[in-house]
Amino acid sequence: MSDTTTADRLRIALSDVTYPADRDRLADHASRNNADEDTVHAVRSIPDGEYPSFDAVLEATAVDETREP
Repeated sequence: MSDTTTADRLRIALSDVTYPADRDRLADHASRNNADEDTVHAVRSIPDGEYPSFDAVLEATAVDETREP
């Protein structure tokens, strides 16, 4: 398991989140949206707190664009 994901995977996993949202809600949402295990783990690895937007989540998440889609 990795703690990285891609921006596209993250965008799909969190596509219908209502912001602001905290880390636990984001991770639960990604899991319910059937995100891959690495993406869920990457979201669980972001700092605890409330995120006002997808861009804030993306900035806090370990993203590796060299990963396969």
